[in-house]
Amino acid sequence: MKAFIPGRKYATVSITGSMCLLKCRFCEGKYLKGMYHVSSPKELYSLADKLWRRGFKGMLISGGFNKQGQLPLRRYLPVIKKIKEDFDFVISVHSGLPDKETIIEMEKAGVDVVDYQLVVDDFVIKEVMRLRNRSSSDFLAALKELYDKGLKVAVHIPVGLNYGVIKSEYTALDSLLELFNPHVLIFLVLIPTRGTSMEYVKPPNIEGIIDLIGHARKVYSGEIALGCMRPASYKRILDKILIEKQVIDRIALPPIQYIKRYRMEVVNACCSIPEELITRFK
Repeated sequence: MKAFIPGRKYATVSITGSMCLLKCRFCEGKYLKGMYHVSSPKELYSLADKLWRRGFKGMLISGGFNKQGQLPLRRYLPVIKKIKEDFDFVISVHSGLPDKETIIEMEKAGVDVVDYQLVVDDFVIKEVMRLRNRSSSDFLAALKELYDKGLKVAVHIPVGLNYGVIKSEYTALDSLLELFNPHVLIFLVLIPTRGTSMEYVKPPNIEGIIDLIGHARKVYSGEIALGCMRPASYKRILDKILIEKQVIDRIALPPIQYIKRYRMEVVNACCSIPEELITRFK
């Protein structure tokens, strides 16, 4: 069992500052506030230099999405390539739904991991994520394009985005495993976030989450992770049950006492990184 603690050596950077044009109802840009902010490739390189001097070894490039559900990444990719050359950083990208040209440039830049959120519920896509002109087929097509270009993809399945109901998550899992073999499968859980449209939504019940991840363990032989997006109030019970049932291999930001109790190996990075990169962050 590995505990992933990203903040120590792995920075999360928003290349759009606090701005997001999409405003998904469960976030509405609130989570951008807790990231490092840059507004130009030059600022990103300068930040990487400062972080490297402080002992950081990796960065998650994220930010707000446009109306097509894409991170405006293209102009940053040349400097991402230079950052990797100069500092040997591990770089992961929260890409959204990248187009083919961006995917090609991501591969050329040497992006190590694409953190990809797979959603196949058209109601969630159109009404919760506000992607009026997108559908489940777009999410599967972009995922296929990423794999076809040889990129490492850490697939995230969010649980409960349909206003707390577990509805299409099993379909997302089936669709994924029918076509692809991810190096890690990450589950996220809806957090009713203060100040958003979904502030008062009840998150999916713990029993339903356990059943879903338990099913994933039966049908998927690779590593399964519980990602950092889950209600803080759930951690004491949900984390304990999943750990003791041995249905997950990785967990992000578990309670400190669980790290000690279950003798977890600590990795100071995002839980999406491939196994071959983990030794850099121990």
